[in-house]
Amino acid sequence: MSSLYARLRPGLLAALAPVLAAALTLGGLSAWVAAGAAGGPARISVTGGRVFLTYGSVAETAAFFRITNSGDSDDVLESVRSPAAVDVMLSRTVERAGANVESMRMVESATVPAGRRITMKPDGLDVMLRPKRALRLGAEVPFVLTFRHSGEVRVTALVVRPGS
Repeated sequence: MSSLYARLRPGLLAALAPVLAAALTLGGLSAWVAAGAAGGPARISVTGGRVFLTYGSVAETAAFFRITNSGDSDDVLESVRSPAAVDVMLSRTVERAGANVESMRMVESATVPAGRRITMKPDGLDVMLRPKRALRLGAEVPFVLTFRHSGEVRVTALVVRPGS
């Protein structure tokens, strides 16, 4: 028996080092997560929804929201849809350098940084849409905002006059 132990002892000692290293690493990571140092997920809330009343023969309008991420990780607004609209897209107003000209550009997504708020507005990020029917002042329009990590957030936007 002692000769078997003598033959296995060097191999057991060699195997012990990686096992101890793994145990120490796992213990350290567990303590780091338990202390909150690993951060937490994004926590998205969407408020202040409003959509501009269409006027005249203009079929398109814009919607605006305040998106707050009170979590510890960034999230990304990837899409917006509405059962009350034919077309819905994220867009951003951009100014051409030196030309004093603004234009609207479709954007694929918008990052919502951890611990920050994005406020959509007419001269920045907004949601362009073409309603299926004429909008009425004071009506509520349903929207679904889809985030990469937080999933779908269902909200409504109040129809208001442009500029209000």
